[in-house]
Amino acid sequence: MRAIPDSMDAAVVTAIDDRLARLETDDGVRIVWAIEGGGRAWGFPSPDSDYDARFLYLRPLGDYLSPWDRRDVIETPLEVRRMFQP
Repeated sequence: MRAIPDSMDAAVVTAIDDRLARLETDDGVRIVWAIEGGGRAWGFPSPDSDYDARFLYLRPLGDYLSPWDRRDVIETPLEVRRMFQP
């Protein structure tokens, strides 16, 4: 199931999809559910709102059976884009 509001820019949706796909590859996980979690999700984005993605993921079975602890969160650096108007 996928529900994307018409108000979301298609280029942004593609960028988010690409970012999530990179996380799956880089971290060796499978993202099973992702959702917008910021002001946009609540219906009150500000003019300079970013996109906040929250997601649930599964690690490979061996990670769960390992005697060594693995970090249970995936955090990525904040990407800041500034638009300058002449």
